[in-house]
Amino acid sequence: MAQGQPRPRRGRILFSILLLLFAVGVVPLGYVSWDLVSRSRTSIEITQQEWQLDKARLISTQVAIYVDGLRSQVAAIARTLELDAEAASFGARLARIADQKALDRYLKDSDSLVYVTVRDATSGVGPWSGLDLQGEAKLQEQLYEAFQRGQHGSAMISVPIVLGSLQEPVVVLGEPVLAGGRVAGVVLAVASLQPIRQITSATGGRLFEVYVVDNRGRLVAHSDPKQPLAADMTGAEIVRIFLRASEDQRPGAGGRRSGASGTTPFDIVDDPQHPRHMLGTYMRVPDDSGWGVIVQSDVDTAYFTAIDLKRKSLRVVAVVTALAGVLGFLFAGQISRPVQKLAEGARRLAGGAYGTRVAVHSRNEVGVLADAFNQMGEEIQKAIEEIRRRAEENKELFMGSIRMLANAIDEKDPYTRGHSERVAYYSACTAKHLGMSPDEVERVHLSGIIHDVGKIGIEDKILRKAAALTDEEYEIMKQHPTKGEHILEAVPLLKDKAGEGLMHHENVDGSGYPRGLRGDDIPLLGRIVSVADAFDAMTTDRPYSKAMTFEAAIARLKFLAGKKFDLPCVEAFERAFLTGDVSPAKARRASVASRHFDLNSLFGEPAAAAAASPGGAVAAAAPGPPPTSV
Repeated sequence: MAQGQPRPRRGRILFSILLLLFAVGVVPLGYVSWDLVSRSRTSIEITQQEWQLDKARLISTQVAIYVDGLRSQVAAIARTLELDAEAASFGARLARIADQKALDRYLKDSDSLVYVTVRDATSGVGPWSGLDLQGEAKLQEQLYEAFQRGQHGSAMISVPIVLGSLQEPVVVLGEPVLAGGRVAGVVLAVASLQPIRQITSATGGRLFEVYVVDNRGRLVAHSDPKQPLAADMTGAEIVRIFLRASEDQRPGAGGRRSGASGTTPFDIVDDPQHPRHMLGTYMRVPDDSGWGVIVQSDVDTAYFTAIDLKRKSLRVVAVVTALAGVLGFLFAGQISRPVQKLAEGARRLAGGAYGTRVAVHSRNEVGVLADAFNQMGEEIQKAIEEIRRRAEENKELFMGSIRMLANAIDEKDPYTRGHSERVAYYSACTAKHLGMSPDEVERVHLSGIIHDVGKIGIEDKILRKAAALTDEEYEIMKQHPTKGEHILEAVPLLKDKAGEGLMHHENVDGSGYPRGLRGDDIPLLGRIVSVADAFDAMTTDRPYSKAMTFEAAIARLKFLAGKKFDLPCVEAFERAFLTGDVSPAKARRASVASRHFDLNSLFGEPAAAAAASPGGAVAAAAPGPPPTSV
């Protein structure tokens, strides 16, 4: 980073205030909302699971009660037939039941039984009442199995079967009729499971799916009437979980299995790209049927309240964040805008605009700071103006000293009066057309003024001699660059700034003096002043030669370019002549107009512009050539 350049600052006070508001307001609100939503979701999840479990328990109890009622009805028929079973043959009693159509009343008294028969244990025939089931093959198989079990003294309830004539699920129940300790007959009944379907339909709804499966995982009843009866439900993960849990149960008291139940999340993969995330509860019907009740719902539905609460909380946090941002921006602006004005004013003041003032109408500390800033600006402006005034005085004193030296040299050699000023002018024109900056042109101009300062140490008789110098006198004259260096040692800053112009007698081919430097080893200021010095010598009258025209002198310079003179410097000088910067009239003004030629006119700038440039007045306080005069 360049020295003097302010270090860039990152961030703005407005952002800091908004960040603080966000940290103390929005972040705690967001955390509290998140904590409340998490707690609420946990509570809702527990409540939902308990709700599903209670619903499954209720439905399983209702199913168990209904199935037990069916068993009780069939058992009641068997117990009735056992009364006075030994008084007459069982076959005769069956004939009498058939004649009297006694079984019809059982169907009339029951909404569930659709078929009842009592068969003789020996012949396998007997009276029946209800639907004609001869065409129901699967049902006949179950009736036959129940009869055989009854022959061996065992009661039976079959797996659910879809009755084709009714298009509803039914079960077959068998109960043996005992007489004298032996099986005399078997009561067989077919009962409808439509009430269980009604229970599931009434319990299920938009939020839940409720269904009952048997011990094989076949559908007994479903809350959705569109679901096919006896469908295989083992494709559902929760049904498989229920069947595995049922197999792990052992018979409990009374020969019945203890209930297997649980709640678990699972997926229904109808579409692999969009699986349904579910929450389900299973519960075994508390009897020996092995049936189970499943209650399930979509997670989004089951946890709708929690999800909706989260969505609303996020919406509230977003609104509060936006509101805090807007209000924070408005209120923080009351602080940041005055501070920004102060910062901008400070940057302009640091850039040299010392008349900068800031208008901050605030009654707090920022207003006090603005008043102090304006007062400081006034004091700085006064100090700068004083520095400029003194700098101008120093310039005049410094340049007066330089001019005094130049005048002293010219007074010693009346034939070269004005020579230093013209050389300075020609050098400045050459520097401009070499593309040098205004500050560098000023250095070149100053070098031109003092390039012959060493002649003060040369005897007058040699300087004023009208004839050609002897070899001894010429050797003495060649000492004036070295003497000039010794004179400038008293002013180190001037020597560093313009002392290289003393090398104007060095030639690019190495034949010059005092050091015999060659090519680029010769300082650029020396090469420039060399061209200007030779041009002025050729275009002014001397005791030993008449002045050349400007065109002839430039032709001579070009001829000696690369030998005595630097070619780029000669070409730059020629461009100055061709553009009109170098002309006889301007040369006369440069030497006669009291050495106040405006260098800035070479660059198309008024003198005031340089004086008003940032730092110009302060820089001028040091010894150096003034930017507005030669």
